Amino acid sequence: MTGHSSYNPHDHEPLPEGEEAAPRGTHTMGLVRWIILGVMTLFAVVMLLGYFGLAPWSQDSSESVKYHCPMHPTYITSQPGECPICGMSLVPMAADGTDSVTSGDPSSASPSAPQAQPGQYTCPMHPEVVSDEPGRCPKCNMFLEQVPETAQPASYTCPMHPEVTSDQPGACPKCGMDLVPVETSEMPKSDATVTGLVPVTIAPERLQLIGVRTGTVALRTLGGARRLLGFVAPDETRVTSVNIRFSGWIRELAVNQTGQLVKAGQPLLSVFSQEVFQAEQEYLLAKQSLQAASDPQLRDVRRRMFDASRQRLELLGVTAEERLRLETEGEPRSETWIQCPVSGVVLEKSVVPGQFVGPDQSLFVVADLSHVWVLADVYERDLANVTVGQTVHMRTSAYPGDTFEGKVGFIYPAVAEDTRTLKVRIEISNADGRLKPGQYAEIDVEGNGPSVLTVPSEAIMDEGERQYAFVVQHDTHFTPRLLKLGQSTDDYVEVLSGLTAGEQVITSANFLIDAESRLKAAMTGMAAAPAGHASDTH
Repeated sequence: MTGHSSYNPHDHEPLPEGEEAAPRGTHTMGLVRWIILGVMTLFAVVMLLGYFGLAPWSQDSSESVKYHCPMHPTYITSQPGECPICGMSLVPMAADGTDSVTSGDPSSASPSAPQAQPGQYTCPMHPEVVSDEPGRCPKCNMFLEQVPETAQPASYTCPMHPEVTSDQPGACPKCGMDLVPVETSEMPKSDATVTGLVPVTIAPERLQLIGVRTGTVALRTLGGARRLLGFVAPDETRVTSVNIRFSGWIRELAVNQTGQLVKAGQPLLSVFSQEVFQAEQEYLLAKQSLQAASDPQLRDVRRRMFDASRQRLELLGVTAEERLRLETEGEPRSETWIQCPVSGVVLEKSVVPGQFVGPDQSLFVVADLSHVWVLADVYERDLANVTVGQTVHMRTSAYPGDTFEGKVGFIYPAVAEDTRTLKVRIEISNADGRLKPGQYAEIDVEGNGPSVLTVPSEAIMDEGERQYAFVVQHDTHFTPRLLKLGQSTDDYVEVLSGLTAGEQVITSANFLIDAESRLKAAMTGMAAAPAGHASDTH
């Protein structure tokens, strides 16, 4: 029989009957699953008992002391410490949820609680605390405030809800706190209430930590100094164009550079003119004819001819010195020297030797720069604060330590359409010649506007449709005040209503105080009250 040599006749025999043994570890894994299931069941039972308050340990915790903030009663915790909102020390609560410090004090609940007299010190949060010396409240650790001598409480308000007012002492209907007396002048105005914000009180040490600074509401001149930008230009009344009254060819230039200093009477150039040469010849002939005439009538005619020739020389621009030379020497010249009529600087030179020139051409432009103009641009909104005669002070980058004084001489009548600015002419003396045409300059215009009630611009909280500021009261109390504003500058804003002179407002860290005011309003439900109905009066 041929085939494979590894053939086993027992390969086709059936397996022995019976139960197969379990793998190793099966029993251990089953035990672990049962333990996990039991732990999860126990955890679920504990959570259910705690949720429904049926656990014995929940009763023990409910009997433990809880703490809350006197300024923010909605903040409750089981641990003593400080309020995260205002930083005040937390006080323990009684079992009924009230302040255990005040509930245990019979004077706080008694209508005959002691009231601070003028000159004494009391706590704004606990008016029953009265002291003859300054210090801190033993209940809330706030600084005691002195009652003014002229204080005559005519009404009461809640420290947490200033909109709640009453003419009788009692408790606040919103938070249950005792109403504190306020002066009539300190009563909040309904038209100054800012919806969504409430007053806040911050501890002095916290104020130092956040860097609070204040500014004063005062009368100031808003039409104050304005800084303008301009450039130096020649005084147009001191600019002279040098021309000739005849035609000719330029032979020589005595002044051949732009920017050269010249003096009045200094020769500028020589011109050959046949017209002038003939006029001088006629002048000499008329003079000789006049001297040779013996007949009175003939002499009178020749005198008129001599006067006409002399007048022609004058009209051609021949100077008296040249006429005197002509009479002395008796010979006309082929060229005429043109003299500079004024002293100054040559701004323009438009001729060269050999050029043909005539009366219609400007040869030189000479400017006297001992007195210059500064042309500055003024925006339309600042135009009312600039008037003719105002004193100005000017600085240039060429002389950073020097100041030039001048006055507004003229305000141009037209506004530029592209820049919406208007030119102002400032007149400044320049005897030393340091100011050059074309120099840029910074000009400070002294103010002449009326005094108005202003507030520092840093104090304004602008929301677009409304503007407000935080007014400082008693150093640590900040009240939001709705404002109506007028004109403004970079530093101050005019206040039309909402503030009075002498009040202090927050100028730095006001965004932090604003955030705390909004948080406090949201926690007390103030933000949900509609505008105009946020005040409850008893």
